[in-house]
Amino acid sequence: MRAAALFFIVVLSVLSGKAQNIKGSWFGSADVLLGGSHNNYLVELDLKQENNEIKGIISYYFKETFQSFYVKGTYNPRTREILIKDLPITYFRASGANGVECVMDLRAIVTASRVSTNIKGVFTSQGKYKYTCPDIAFDFVYGEQLNTDSLIDKFSPIRKIWRPTDDDVVVNPLESRTPDSVDLKVREPSLQEMEAKKIQLEFNKRKEVVGQELLVDSDSLRLTFYDNGIVDGDSISVFFNKEPIATHQSLTERGLVVYAVLDSTKPYNEISMFAENLGTIPPNTALMVITDGVNRYEIFLSSSLTQNSTIRIRRRK
Repeated sequence: MRAAALFFIVVLSVLSGKAQNIKGSWFGSADVLLGGSHNNYLVELDLKQENNEIKGIISYYFKETFQSFYVKGTYNPRTREILIKDLPITYFRASGANGVECVMDLRAIVTASRVSTNIKGVFTSQGKYKYTCPDIAFDFVYGEQLNTDSLIDKFSPIRKIWRPTDDDVVVNPLESRTPDSVDLKVREPSLQEMEAKKIQLEFNKRKEVVGQELLVDSDSLRLTFYDNGIVDGDSISVFFNKEPIATHQSLTERGLVVYAVLDSTKPYNEISMFAENLGTIPPNTALMVITDGVNRYEIFLSSSLTQNSTIRIRRRK
């Protein structure tokens, strides 16, 4: 009896400790609270906590599209209540990623049991959206219990769901090569190509600063860029193996998503950030989140008008 009582006390203390700190990855689905059959949202919530303040990234898949946002909110350890305001959630009847969005607040409670630790709550509509956008209920489970850092591994169907949209950039260096036998016709370069060449020349003039080298488990990566801190008008171009793959991109709380296929013929692949301006608060800084389907990495990049910020990627053998 005494041993059982001791075990029960230990379990309670562990659960209480987890409830006091919500740092980590949370995964789950969210369903519209409305009669009938509707597509659900598959959600990943990655949080960091400092006292009663939380910040992190919320990402969700809905109707074959992916959205990602940098968020800030509050957590009350006493009541276990979470509040994150002003989330743009794709309208449940929208046809795709470019459809109508509902501005919603995330309100939730952290629950702990002997089986799992969860965040349960609803996305609630604001003001003028209240009668158009129904509440969306969710139940997220703590990620450490899944031995994974990625929503992709938690929900295997996602591998089949995603397809590139017009807003996604997919880079495959092997497919971009032209066979020697192909006879190319001479044509005038487009304005987009001329602009990319201009940025390429400027990129080559700047000093390259290699800040980190990563070992990844996959030959395909999802790269997401956010403004680091206050959104102050930073604009960047992204280079993959010294070639521009996304230009004139503003950094905001909404993630800029790039999917890249590693070039296996190279000893390593490089991802570089080129600053097009310095915003109102120099230098140009960004948070880059890399997901390889198994692991998730957060890397802070800082570039100026004289140097590019670069990281190197190697695939684990």
